Amino acid sequence: MLEVREHLAEDGIEVGWWCSPSLSVGPQPLNEQKHPFQKIIGIDGAASRTANCPLDKKYIELLSGYVQTVVKRGRPPFVFFEDDYEISNHDVVKFGCFCPLHLKRFSEQIGLGKPLSREELEAIFRRGDELSADYRKTWARLMKDSLVELADEVRAAVDEVAPQTRMALCQPGTCDFDGDITEAVARAFAGSTRPLVRLFGSDYNSDAANNFPGLSFHFLHSKQTLSNDLELIHESDPYPHSRFFFSAAKLRSLITLAMFYGFDGSQTYVTQYTDGPLEEEGYFTMVGQSRAFFSGLRRSVADFHMAGPRILYRPFAHAYRPIVGNRAPNVVAPAWASVLGRFGIPYSIKSEAGPVMVCGEDILDLSKDELMELFKGGVFLDGLAAFYLCKNGYGDLIGAEVTNPEGTFSDSIGYERLTELTPWREHTEGERMYYTNLAVTVHQDSLVFRIGDLNESAQVLSEFVDEFDQAVAPSTVLFTNRLGGRVAINAYNLHLNSSASIYNYKRKEQFRGIIEWLADKKLPVYADKDPNVFVSAQEHQESGDKMVAVFNMSLDPMPQLTLMIDALWKKKYAYCLDDDGEWISLDIKWTLESNKFKAEISRSCSTLHPLVLRFTDQQI
Repeated sequence: MLEVREHLAEDGIEVGWWCSPSLSVGPQPLNEQKHPFQKIIGIDGAASRTANCPLDKKYIELLSGYVQTVVKRGRPPFVFFEDDYEISNHDVVKFGCFCPLHLKRFSEQIGLGKPLSREELEAIFRRGDELSADYRKTWARLMKDSLVELADEVRAAVDEVAPQTRMALCQPGTCDFDGDITEAVARAFAGSTRPLVRLFGSDYNSDAANNFPGLSFHFLHSKQTLSNDLELIHESDPYPHSRFFFSAAKLRSLITLAMFYGFDGSQTYVTQYTDGPLEEEGYFTMVGQSRAFFSGLRRSVADFHMAGPRILYRPFAHAYRPIVGNRAPNVVAPAWASVLGRFGIPYSIKSEAGPVMVCGEDILDLSKDELMELFKGGVFLDGLAAFYLCKNGYGDLIGAEVTNPEGTFSDSIGYERLTELTPWREHTEGERMYYTNLAVTVHQDSLVFRIGDLNESAQVLSEFVDEFDQAVAPSTVLFTNRLGGRVAINAYNLHLNSSASIYNYKRKEQFRGIIEWLADKKLPVYADKDPNVFVSAQEHQESGDKMVAVFNMSLDPMPQLTLMIDALWKKKYAYCLDDDGEWISLDIKWTLESNKFKAEISRSCSTLHPLVLRFTDQQI
């Protein structure tokens, strides 16, 4: 490492160390009965073949010594700890660590006289009651504390030889399930240096385009919720680093979105893990050609803030999800991210201006005070979130009783239709929507809930009907509650439904109109008709400038981009960021339609070739 660093120093290249793996470092004896360290134990009692428990003092000493030795000899300016620096994702272990060390500490934390056994704790965790949720949250925090303590020890060892060395966390996908570890672990590794995190948000072995909004949700969440002093870079990893599986276009789009969100940089993996690491030339070419574009974008977004409705995401909501087998019930992107993203509606994490989109168990992690604040504003619930609210006694505030129907309920549904109360029908024909499509024709009772006992003032926008065209139950309703808040309910469990019953033109217009009704104002911007156009938007509070990033996730190229823009977002000048990172003037045909402007932009938009637009009253 030192030799390579010295060789490349004259070219201005810094060479650091990627410590991979981290919790699996050390001797791995052939005889699995003679491990030198305590292995991580799963909820089902299975022991990891390689991953060591971070509470094992012998392992702490070994890892700290190894890292200290490498830093002392190689003098890397920075060290990244691989994303196996986690508890709940190691070979056979997907929910851990239930070793004697952790069981003892957990029992002490909750004030028990003797340690609970793994079997006793597993039984409590699987019950799904209030005690189970409380215990699981405490358990998750214990997992985080374990990782923080190990990071503290490693940092202390490195400080003895090179306190200026930056040590960083590669954020694992189980970061929230393991106790929302990101900031605490990053600070422990950082010591007196600036904390540095590589945020996850890539896609392995897949060149799918329309999963883009869900794929990128968590790194937006991290960017908007972590402290501002953390340096954040994106995991730009197209594994297996071959365009047979991951296009350079998709990699470019992910980096573009990260820069648009205000990331400090990207950790880009452009070489294969083979003896021909430079065999794949496409990523090198893309990065070289896009450098000016990325740099110009990163400079331009300073002091901008995200716009659009807020998607609720609670890192500890997993405590309310049932455990299936030995797996962690880990959901890192609420279903609303995919729905809004594919419908061309921008979203945020911390926005206070728009309604709040809630699905599933995230609603259960809110306190009573937080719920009452939610009900005073605008809130859009999926069927599962509404079901939980009614189960906990809040049916009067959402205007209906939502129940888990009997098995025959779904069998009676033929299709879904709009009612005459639905005013939002742009670019649509007729009234019918699919109830499902042929790909998911089984177990529909797990995807849809029954909405009944409506408040007399509730409005039914769409309904399920049977084969005789008779209404079976409402599917989408609106309600204004006694607190003055506006509530919308859609009967589907969005997390378990990605069928044509959700993704269709009528639903796109219905949801867009509902969101504007909930907020009592127009969306700042959204994609007009085209499907699978991901739109992200932000604004500058002082200058009033607006920026919009558009990603065509369809395989069909768009010869012209059409956006609907709120009148308050229309400015004198419009620009587009070119490949050289410069803002060039853009000709737009503006048409006023119902206090919105249709912006017809004569720029083609091919698959995952991002367009970044800027609207301003000042010439650039």
